[in-house]
Amino acid sequence: MAIEKSLAKRTLSVNVKDGVNSDGSDKIKACNYSKIKADATVENIFAAGTALGSLMAQEVVDIALTEKATLTEVM
Repeated sequence: MAIEKSLAKRTLSVNVKDGVNSDGSDKIKACNYSKIKADATVENIFAAGTALGSLMAQEVVDIALTEKATLTEVM
């Protein structure tokens, strides 16, 4: 039995510091961007996230890519 993975959705998140919690830890805010092309390379996605982060007033903590896929059985 073979399983095929089909990419359904990609989301780029630029996570920035957004203040401080009552316990002194950083609050993190995610700025999400959807409709990332399936054929976009991770290098290009990271470059886009870095460019978007440079436009923000807050400090960028990290850049994340979330992928959602469907799995189907191939006979």
